[in-house]
Amino acid sequence: MNLINIVLLWIKLNSGLQGDTKAIMKEGMDVINSLSIAFKDGKITNAEKKALVKELREFTKVSIKLIDDITIPE
Repeated sequence: MNLINIVLLWIKLNSGLQGDTKAIMKEGMDVINSLSIAFKDGKITNAEKKALVKELREFTKVSIKLIDDITIPE
């Protein structure tokens, strides 16, 4: 049941998104995939740690860019 909810939420969030928002969704899914691979056996290797850190950095970079591009009306 949780998987169905996650898929429906992903579809709902992904529909109608543009540009940087889609990039955030993609990077977020990459982070989740890296986490699931890393915790598959209950131990994290250095290679898995490096891959996870890389994905988190990419996610952070895209998120910060989106926030910086927001214009606040005066």
